[in-house]
Amino acid sequence: MKTLLIMATTLLLLMSGCGSKVGVKSEAQKSYLYFTGNTSGAMVSIDKGEEFRVKAGVNNQYGVKPGKHLLEVSRDGNLIIKREIYLGDGVAKEIEVE
Repeated sequence: MKTLLIMATTLLLLMSGCGSKVGVKSEAQKSYLYFTGNTSGAMVSIDKGEEFRVKAGVNNQYGVKPGKHLLEVSRDGNLIIKREIYLGDGVAKEIEVE
């Protein structure tokens, strides 16, 4: 009788683990750029894409996919920064504009 009780308990314990579905939810990979210094009139292009105007400060972050990127910053039609950057996942990188 004791053996039967031990076998039944073991069987219940083994079967209870079979229906468990545990997963890990991961967020989409994203990195951030923020600009400091004199951003007045500065236009930014990432990977030769469409230019956009930026605001200075760590609170004004722009989302970018992690990886290698070509960053170009111009003002009044003059290229003032041209730099290849590498961004890791979840990293916020400062770009100082003079």
